[in-house]
Amino acid sequence: RIQKLRKKAKLVPTDKISIFYEIDGKKKDNEDLSRAVRNYQDFIETGVKSPFSGEPAQENVIISEEVEVKGCKFQLTLCGDVKRSSSGPIVQWPEGRPAGKYFTVTYDGSSRDILLQPNGQELTAMRLQNEVKAMFGLFGRTVVLNYNGSAVKCSARDLTYLDGGTVSVSAA
Repeated sequence: RIQKLRKKAKLVPTDKISIFYEIDGKKKDNEDLSRAVRNYQDFIETGVKSPFSGEPAQENVIISEEVEVKGCKFQLTLCGDVKRSSSGPIVQWPEGRPAGKYFTVTYDGSSRDILLQPNGQELTAMRLQNEVKAMFGLFGRTVVLNYNGSAVKCSARDLTYLDGGTVSVSAA
């Protein structure tokens, strides 16, 4: 349920968030769920790689939704300091920029930085398209990548010309 909320909020794995839950303890069915969540809190935090708390949600709410697990409904809230502006990347890098060659991808008011050689492997246009679909939740849609007014060809294997530039995304 947490990962579905992350996706719905268009978060990426590097976005630092905290997760809060509220279970109505007055309902008898929810007692077992409350106990299970408390007993497995460390396991849950390890799995989602974020703090997981039963305290009231703090400021900077990103998304909040009522979810159901085995007939028990409860509120899940994701909070964090994720900036959504077109003037800067969402991905937070040391020193404010990535180490190595990178470019910025923008879609619908959001922007993210992408490394040209992630894990030492050259980024291809086909892989870039898949990454963009994952980052912005565009699976099942046709994506067009534009750089300086021209479409980035899916067959392109050398994308080094994108270094330091901005690629805009449109989806149909």
